[in-house]
Amino acid sequence: MGSSGRGLPLKVVIADDSGPVAEMLRELLTDPGRVEVVGVADTEASTLEAVRALAPDAVVLDLQLRTGSGTDVIRAVRSDPSVAATRLIVTSNHTSPQLRAGCMELGADGYFDKVNELEGLAARVRALAEEKARG
Repeated sequence: MGSSGRGLPLKVVIADDSGPVAEMLRELLTDPGRVEVVGVADTEASTLEAVRALAPDAVVLDLQLRTGSGTDVIRAVRSDPSVAATRLIVTSNHTSPQLRAGCMELGADGYFDKVNELEGLAARVRALAEEKARG
């Protein structure tokens, strides 16, 4: 693939308050040439800073951050026209249908249970990478 936008890897930021979980997600999602984890954050503020500074295509976003919350990140990203197109894929140990629906209503592009839906999360990120590769 040439030097156009096609063929560039999907740039992902992982936002999770647990270092070991963030590292596990990095290993799960990284696919050389297709998916590149460009940053890791653990607070609401550092996540928003990473989104603005790194311009990722997607953020894998835990609902419970060290400080702040994933729902506040969704609100902030969706209300900022310069980054509003960033895909926000929520991960959580909290799996209530109401929480899932609430995140989707706020503008999340997906919601996955960190314990039971990791393959679905990986498949969603791969689909985004394919979408980007097609241009």
